[in-house]
Amino acid sequence: MSTLEQAQADLDQAKARRDQAQHAYNAANAEVGEAYRKVETAKRQEAAKVPVDRTDTTLTDGSPVTSDHRELRPDGMQKGYVVLSEAERAKGFVRPVRRSYVHQKCGVVTTMGQALAETYARDPYFYSGTYCCGCGTHYPVGEDGEFVWDGTNEKVGT
Repeated sequence: MSTLEQAQADLDQAKARRDQAQHAYNAANAEVGEAYRKVETAKRQEAAKVPVDRTDTTLTDGSPVTSDHRELRPDGMQKGYVVLSEAERAKGFVRPVRRSYVHQKCGVVTTMGQALAETYARDPYFYSGTYCCGCGTHYPVGEDGEFVWDGTNEKVGT
């Protein structure tokens, strides 16, 4: 066998070993992904066993809820938004934490802060409405609501 033929054979063997390793990596990665999904599902099931205390609330900045928090600013948003307390949210989430949703009427994506997103994940039925940054006003959520989580067909508030 010539030097060139030997080098080509060595290259072919190395490529075959690489392809086998890539296949093994892909299979292991798929197993890790499935195991991760199972852990997340189990966490949500455990979190669902812990009743939500809807009275344990703050505003998004962590301050106490004030009677004027619903007053509207010039941009249409409220002065403050009520969220479940950090301690209440730490009990676990029954849904994935999602930060963006789409208003089906105007098609604009609104992204909310982490505390609001975690409140939805802890208690999907906590809110009756949410804000659309495209329209500049609030609309209902839930089965008859006008919003879906970005990248899904799942209604916000369900």
